[in-house]
Amino acid sequence: MGDHISGRVAGQVAIITGAASGIGESTATLLAAEGARVAVADVDVTGGLQTVDSIAANGGEAVFVEADVSEAQQVRRMVARTVEAFGRLDILHNNAIWYRNAPATELDESVWDRTLNTGLKAIYLAAKYAIPAMLKTGGGSIVNTGSVHSLVGFETNTAYDAAKAGVLGITRVLALDYGPSIRVNAVLPGAIQTPLWDRVEVSADERRRLAEMVPAKRVGTPADIASAVLFLASDEASFITGTSLVVDGGLLARTM
Repeated sequence: MGDHISGRVAGQVAIITGAASGIGESTATLLAAEGARVAVADVDVTGGLQTVDSIAANGGEAVFVEADVSEAQQVRRMVARTVEAFGRLDILHNNAIWYRNAPATELDESVWDRTLNTGLKAIYLAAKYAIPAMLKTGGGSIVNTGSVHSLVGFETNTAYDAAKAGVLGITRVLALDYGPSIRVNAVLPGAIQTPLWDRVEVSADERRRLAEMVPAKRVGTPADIASAVLFLASDEASFITGTSLVVDGGLLARTM
């Protein structure tokens, strides 16, 4: 990338997982607009290619990598493909998630496994293969998507809350083990309206209820989280590592 490229992450290369829609798509688009070359990683080929096309239409540079981030070989290939395409790796946003809600006595073991593998094991796998690539060119930044569920519990969110609580633990350990070369932080979204809400059938009444609960009086957007990820990934956050940034419109400021 030439020196004429400007932006808060200009000249850097980023992998965004779960980038076919929602928070991942918004983050990939924003980082590209701020000068990064982006690997869009997802199991959703159609959505991922649409994200790439959108970035290209706005003058950015991106490639799509089909990857199930719960599978080691696919994560290793994701990192290798990114380095092959762009020559380096500087930013990793672990954002992919899959879940279904049920209390423990009604939760199928396969749902537990898939949720934990996609939402937590995937962060370990991405670190295992991405950190060596980052260190080859001087280091980088990892931003993990946690949730307000990382800090408080919600009924029936057995597997999801376990995965998101684990995000905080692995974020701290990675920051300790790989600093100062690698900064590792988590962003903790509150109620963010994404296409996932449609898939898990969040009702219109529930969306209105969530909006009324918070001081911001609205639910969040993927762009709200993308802005936080950009900040944590950028040099503006150079003294921030091993911690989390809550982006919830004030949800946790009140008693639920």
